[in-house]
Amino acid sequence: MKGKYWTLAGAVLAASFVSFTTTYQSWRRKEIVRLTAGSALITTTSGPVEYSLSGIGPVVLIAHGSPGGYDMGQAFARLFNNPDYTYLAVSRPGYLRTPLETAPTPEEQADLYAALLDELDIEQVSIVGISGGGPSAIQFALRHPQRCTGLVMISGVAQHYSEQEIWQQYSRPKRVFRHLYNKILAFDPFIYFMLPLARLQPAGAVAADLVRTALLYPQRKRGYDNDMLQFEKITHYPLANIQAPTFIVHGTSDDEVLFADAELLISEVPHAQLLAIPHASHTAFYTHANIVMPALKNFLQHVTPTQTAIQTNNLS
Repeated sequence: MKGKYWTLAGAVLAASFVSFTTTYQSWRRKEIVRLTAGSALITTTSGPVEYSLSGIGPVVLIAHGSPGGYDMGQAFARLFNNPDYTYLAVSRPGYLRTPLETAPTPEEQADLYAALLDELDIEQVSIVGISGGGPSAIQFALRHPQRCTGLVMISGVAQHYSEQEIWQQYSRPKRVFRHLYNKILAFDPFIYFMLPLARLQPAGAVAADLVRTALLYPQRKRGYDNDMLQFEKITHYPLANIQAPTFIVHGTSDDEVLFADAELLISEVPHAQLLAIPHASHTAFYTHANIVMPALKNFLQHVTPTQTAIQTNNLS
């Protein structure tokens, strides 16, 4: 009898595995199609870049984190949920369809943003730098001040950054956990399992969108590796030369990009304001969206009141 039970159990497991594999592969193919259909690829004077442009109103350019892609910018725009703006979400070089060779350094990425604006006939933007998008956002404000109406730093890197140096501050169990977490997050079947749980969270659709930005990690890995290399080379940016009004959002308990980056910005950028979220983590913009998004709306209203509105096709 026991042999029959084991045989039956094996058959059930085999059938479940086949069903999961079929469903997962179908889902993954649809996700690949979704990512390709949700963006456009354009050639600029700096090289090709992937972007998504949607909305009506003053333009907000979103530089995603590490890792990420234009889809992270779209997710942030959905979380902001303000119909009064046009959202220009880019895939920074090395991510998804933007070649790394287009612009490896933050300085070159800033120039790439300006070249993209030229191609799209957009004169000025406010720029949002999320986490690893911070250095290129800062450089855009520094190198193209006439085109930058406002700078927003969301848990953003603003100085020398070494992931390994930060990890050395963790306890050994935390280092092991973070290492395993990063490995698992790059595993698409894990994302597939996580999505139903993400949808149960507050603003579940946006949570699912954010989880999806880890999909297809091999298409994001070159960008991530390059970011880590470039961020270690940062010495000190001339932050006092930033002319644009600047809005900084950072959790005081952020253990990925430390709160010291926000403190540096607020101490050196002339026209800056800081929204410090007590005890919040690296994802404070999501976990405390009820505080962050109204404050961001207020900031943008003050820095883009006369910016010419444009109408775009929704690529998201």
